[in-house]
Amino acid sequence: MLPISASEAGSGLVPPAVATDLMGNAGAALILVMLFMAIVSTGSAESIAVSSLIAYDVYRQYFNPDATGKQILLVSRIVIVAFGLFMGCFSIVLNEIGLNLGWVYLFMGVVIGSAVIPLWNMMTWSKASGKGAVIAAWSGLILAVIGWLSGAQAQSGKISVATLGTNEVMLS
Repeated sequence: MLPISASEAGSGLVPPAVATDLMGNAGAALILVMLFMAIVSTGSAESIAVSSLIAYDVYRQYFNPDATGKQILLVSRIVIVAFGLFMGCFSIVLNEIGLNLGWVYLFMGVVIGSAVIPLWNMMTWSKASGKGAVIAAWSGLILAVIGWLSGAQAQSGKISVATLGTNEVMLS
């Protein structure tokens, strides 16, 4: 049995605990290297995706259709810095509220899950319309949040971060 508490497990500390238990300091070092690579590559991909969307699909489309490559690059760099600062502050707020990584992952399932079927239909069914997919995704999101909050209220008698983060409520 690993010497790890439930809150530590919810914070994503099971892999480092297992690696350290099985391989000692070498396992801990390998987890650090793996974690660093995962965070850097994910952060890079997120930053590039957001900056490209803003620079090309918003700035060039709506604000400056004749933007040069230099102007688009400048907007992209500004967006990367702004997005990085925003996400850093957002993660601090989530941590201060008491939301651990496990809670955030489960919450993402509630929020994003309702868009999967409409998007799949858009890609595979010729009769699916964009308007129908948008309505279905937003309706699913609203119903998912109502079901999530109702499940917490029904199971625990109250709605809180702790009651919203249980597996049973997340699956309701």
